[in-house]
Amino acid sequence: MPDRHHILDRLKAVLQTHYAAGLGRALLPIDSREGQNVRMLGEECLDFSSNDFLGLAQDRQAARELAKLSQTSGCGSGSSRSVTGTRRSTLDAENALAAYFGYESCLILGSGFLANLTLISTLFGDNDTLILDKRAHTSTVAGVLHCRARFHTFQHNSLDHLEKVLHAHPAEAVLTESLFSMDADSPDFFCMEKLKQKFNFLCIVDEAHALGVLGEGGRGLAHNVADMTVGTLGKAFGLFGAFLLIPEIVREYLINFGQGFIYTTALPPWHGDMVLAMLQRISQADDRRDHLRRLASTARTLLRDAGLAVRGQAHILAIEVGDAARCQLLAQALRRCGILVFAARYPTVPLGRAMLRICLTSRHTENDIRSLRDALINVQDAMRP
Repeated sequence: MPDRHHILDRLKAVLQTHYAAGLGRALLPIDSREGQNVRMLGEECLDFSSNDFLGLAQDRQAARELAKLSQTSGCGSGSSRSVTGTRRSTLDAENALAAYFGYESCLILGSGFLANLTLISTLFGDNDTLILDKRAHTSTVAGVLHCRARFHTFQHNSLDHLEKVLHAHPAEAVLTESLFSMDADSPDFFCMEKLKQKFNFLCIVDEAHALGVLGEGGRGLAHNVADMTVGTLGKAFGLFGAFLLIPEIVREYLINFGQGFIYTTALPPWHGDMVLAMLQRISQADDRRDHLRRLASTARTLLRDAGLAVRGQAHILAIEVGDAARCQLLAQALRRCGILVFAARYPTVPLGRAMLRICLTSRHTENDIRSLRDALINVQDAMRP
């Protein structure tokens, strides 16, 4: 590569502007995790940024099972699923996921981003019309743009506005989420069901942050409404990868035409066995879910009583900040206090809507919440002019 090229100069200029606006990102080197704590850069922090909602990513028994499986089956699949990368245990896991969550069929893919991108870009084309929530995940937007369908958006979680859009633009599908990971809120699925009956659209719901945690047995919030659901194995399940809960005809279609499924190496050969093991733990995790619900309620009360602007009715809470640079400074100050919280800034959230995103897990305690509250009060007081 030449020592100097106009493309590299352009990248440098964009990055300089990006950092000057307080939007720069850096990778944090994590040394280890233990319970609700994380060790990084030689210091221990109370972690409120993890999506390991039920604490299963640190399940010691599961880790021992994984070690045994990797010794017998190896580390990698060596093939795409369309060739020799589909293990019997993967098919068993797909059948078990479909049965537990109440869908006809299931297909496991490499990541949540890939699952949304593959599902939407494969099913729809330029003769279709899609409608999506303005705050839909970037992977959903990528799928919509990739399939080149006509699309319209509705105001975030406003089903009244969705109805107006549907009147003006009859659509093949409406795309939303059951728990928005940054806004920490959910749509009214009772009203969504009425709209679905009235306008006869397919309802596709990303339940990545809800499955395993919310609803009876962790079955999510939208299973009575959604025709197709996107779930992840990297959050409540404590693993990695993702799955689609879909009609059997859609599964067959994706296996034959889904580029994100066909043209990628399969997950490790032990993955299906581990999905089955984690699903069993999910099914028996009512005590963890109950603890997490109580903890979330306590957190909302304590933080609001402290005068903080908190959004969210579940295990994800958002504290509004607004300015991106200030939000980043708050997160850095919290880290110096031993609290790790994610500063959500553009493009993760809209410009001017920066927020501190708090993720609660079943490993947290009420004392942890009090520590978070006290640190937030202290750093905000210290940053006042």
